[in-house]
Amino acid sequence: MSKFLAALCAVIMACGMCYAEFSPTVGSQTLGLSAIGNARELGGYPSADGRTVKRGVLLRSAAPSDGTSSDFRVLTEKYNLAVMIDLRLDFERNKAQDPELDDVENLHLSVMNMELTAPRMKKAAEYIDGNLGDADRKSMLIAIVKSGVINDNFYVEILRGREGKAGYAEMFRKLLSMPEDKSLLFHCTQGKDRTGIAAMLILSALDVDEKIIMSDYLLTNEFNAEKIAREKQFVSTITDNDEEAEKYLFVMDHVSEAMMRRALDYLKNNYGSAKNYIIQELGITEEQITELQKKFLVH
Repeated sequence: MSKFLAALCAVIMACGMCYAEFSPTVGSQTLGLSAIGNARELGGYPSADGRTVKRGVLLRSAAPSDGTSSDFRVLTEKYNLAVMIDLRLDFERNKAQDPELDDVENLHLSVMNMELTAPRMKKAAEYIDGNLGDADRKSMLIAIVKSGVINDNFYVEILRGREGKAGYAEMFRKLLSMPEDKSLLFHCTQGKDRTGIAAMLILSALDVDEKIIMSDYLLTNEFNAEKIAREKQFVSTITDNDEEAEKYLFVMDHVSEAMMRRALDYLKNNYGSAKNYIIQELGITEEQITELQKKFLVH
């Protein structure tokens, strides 16, 4: 074997080992915030060409409305936060507004298709014969699951919908215009579903391996471990069926590998890859993806 081929094989093997050995943890990804849930970063993940995602610039979380002054200082001083993207619906935002921080742009990019969601919410309200907001926790949870507000194709519907495409496209445009020394935080309510899709798309554009993308998605279950343990006890009062229990937990703070797998399979089957979806449906060019990689990947 020539020296060139030997060196090439060594590089390929090394990259394979990087993917096999890399496993994100709460400790490796946390932002260290005290009152903002599921708060972490995408930094440190290896890309296909051996570079890694830059630390401290691509941030994700649950809604930051309950953050402390200390949390906000960490975001603005340690991470140089410049943009906060809110992926929630209007009624969610009205209940818990994002903080107004000095020199931070607040950007609202709802990504859910209300043409699908509104009738299901109405159906959910009918299950409890009234307003969902007035229901007790158990009745509300049962109504949401039975009405299909959250269903097996929830992520696919977001990716396929007009709002989802417009919102995530604007997110990428904002990433492209970000100053090199600033960070961007994107969030929804629990920081797991709409935020999880956003993270999947960003990491796909940065050529991060799908197994690592899935690990990042599932990390929500570790960040939310204490809440999920309590919620499992609560769900046990509703059902003893494991499949049904998974649906109830997903409505709350748990994420399901099967849900993200459906989304990834949808992108592969219809576009060949998540990156092709970004190009074809979000209007981000290959040149812009290269620009994103130059900006957010480091050696």
